[in-house]
Amino acid sequence: MKKKILTAIVFSLASICCMSQTSDKVYVDDFNIEPKGLQNITVNMDNPYNVFCAFQFDMYLPEGISVALKESGELDASLNVQRKKANHSLSVERIKNGYYRFVCFSMTNSAFSGQKGPIVDIKVKADGSLSDGETVTGCIENVILTKNNGQDFKPGKTTFNINVMSETGIDQIKGIGEETEVYDLNGNRIYNVKTLKNGVYIINGRKTYITDKKPIRR
Repeated sequence: MKKKILTAIVFSLASICCMSQTSDKVYVDDFNIEPKGLQNITVNMDNPYNVFCAFQFDMYLPEGISVALKESGELDASLNVQRKKANHSLSVERIKNGYYRFVCFSMTNSAFSGQKGPIVDIKVKADGSLSDGETVTGCIENVILTKNNGQDFKPGKTTFNINVMSETGIDQIKGIGEETEVYDLNGNRIYNVKTLKNGVYIINGRKTYITDKKPIRR
């Protein structure tokens, strides 16, 4: 009995020792989402130092933000078509409040295509508990990346900001009078709104996201 326990301990220690640190990373870029809105985001995997065939990670989304559901009731997440191989399989589950576990593997140990960029596409939603202009933080943690020889690597935790703000169409901004105060995030006033590009501005004291693709929403 003691021999079996000792063997199990040695095996566990060996597994821990095989877990290597790496400069490869899994992360989400900061993104904007409208109050009660939906937003498509990507989880990125930059792996210039190794080629992987499987991964596991936990994504934390703060209260008020969650992974949206498909019509089938499944979580709306899928492997990015540019990097997956035909025999890669992704499973996603909500493991506790705010936390989602993503696991992907290949029965034939096929490596993911490329070594940089989106690896998982996700649709997230904001509920009514978050206010316009509020910023909250999520993270990617407990990441394990696996090579086809079975060696595991453990990248560090990464965080991302979620800006909750209404999107305003540039056409609507053009119709506002000269008395409207528009500033960039460096505090510089912009007098000619026709020069505005997509981005975040302070308009009449309110942080506003400008896009030429969507109409104003209040």
